Amino acid sequence: MSFADPAIKDLSVHWKSDWKRKLVAGGLALLLSLRHTTVIGQLKPDSVTLAASLQYRNPGLLNTVLLGSNYRKVWQTPVRLPVFYLRRQGFRIKELGGGNQTLSLQLVDREGREWALRTVEKNVAGALPPLLGKTFVRVLAQEQVSGAHPYAPLVVAPLTKALGVPAPDPVFYFVPDDPDLGAYRTLFAGTMCMLEERGPTPDRSRTQNTEKVLERLVDKGSVRPDGALILRARALDLLVGDWDRHAGQWRWADKSPQLVYAIPRDRDQAFYFTNGLLPRILQKIALRFLVSFNDDLSNWRSLTYKSWPFDRYFLSGLDRDHWARVLGETQAALSDSVLTAAVDALPPEIRPLSRDGLLRKLKGRRDQLQKRGLSYYRFLSGYVDVFGSDTSEEFEVSGAGDTLRVRVFKLEGERRGRLLYDRRFLRSDTRLVRLRGMRGADRFVVAGDRSRIRVQIGTDDGDDQYHFSGEKRVRRIRR
Repeated sequence: MSFADPAIKDLSVHWKSDWKRKLVAGGLALLLSLRHTTVIGQLKPDSVTLAASLQYRNPGLLNTVLLGSNYRKVWQTPVRLPVFYLRRQGFRIKELGGGNQTLSLQLVDREGREWALRTVEKNVAGALPPLLGKTFVRVLAQEQVSGAHPYAPLVVAPLTKALGVPAPDPVFYFVPDDPDLGAYRTLFAGTMCMLEERGPTPDRSRTQNTEKVLERLVDKGSVRPDGALILRARALDLLVGDWDRHAGQWRWADKSPQLVYAIPRDRDQAFYFTNGLLPRILQKIALRFLVSFNDDLSNWRSLTYKSWPFDRYFLSGLDRDHWARVLGETQAALSDSVLTAAVDALPPEIRPLSRDGLLRKLKGRRDQLQKRGLSYYRFLSGYVDVFGSDTSEEFEVSGAGDTLRVRVFKLEGERRGRLLYDRRFLRSDTRLVRLRGMRGADRFVVAGDRSRIRVQIGTDDGDDQYHFSGEKRVRRIRR
């Protein structure tokens, strides 16, 4: 996901009504702070007590029935937070970023590592068409932010570590009216924010967004994705009910010169829950991905809806055995003690409101993870796209009856190079395999007798070679 840097003037249109309230609330929080230190004669508190948001409190009976009680009590409960001072803590501002609902400052520390300071509160106006931004639709959409658990990233982080998946370790801060914020002072002063490193890696190497990695995968054909590690991260997404896992929610780093791995980020929708009537209706007729976090994984199909294109591409090389092994290892790693320690990472003030419910649901979902995960595998494997790149590859197809094997090699002139892809398919899982040759001068080698698994070959140009033998039926299509 690329980060836009819009004009401050335009951003202020959406945030004007909020920043004054936040600034006043921040000033009150400073006065109520329980601990402070004096630096150069000025009051600079070390910690402040404040709520994530007060705009979801006192919803009224009709509002509660229609839009749900959700996590309103969590949002309005004050918690004690450390105070973030930009320069004192060794950061400088790189640029303004964020999505349609969240503001984010891209920061750089003294060692050159990149960080993101993101507002916890969301403003949905930027995600709505201009005509709807001033209507009751905006109010309804803003109320649904209360269905997101504001402190979910604190619970997800230790779970990610338990699975050996690289991911940020977030810290929540209060951002005061700090002059060092410069032009962004009015946007962030008096807000609760989350600070996390952008794509942390064990060796502190640089990371890339999905767009850049796809250039290396498709345009250059120079790397391949680490599917097993991606699957482990996606299994965690199922566990925590995170339905917003599109391509922009990942950073990427090099595992070797030929292999890249994914780093999940942006856990805003983990544990999403609503018991309102209107969201349930919308989920049935339009927004099928708005799945509430419950005790089981029966809604796995809707939960994964927004991730289908991502998963079909990045998990296409993994067969049933891979999925069963990774899901089993994930279940074993997420023991009761691991889940308990994770929910205990919530702020002490929030634990009485969320701890027991989240822990019960996590245990129930963990126990179903392999069963429901393999159901998702069967869904994705009904048809499989095997992608090449814009360089030259050889696609080799063999097998007969109920089995099929597809291998893809890098072509170095007329000679086979390194193996890029190798998967065996079973008719019980897969009915169609589509070979995507892209723009390179590819070679398709198909051998064997008739198979009950259909094969299609799709190409973008006329420079490809075809070598068919045996009785296997192959359909060639022009992309």
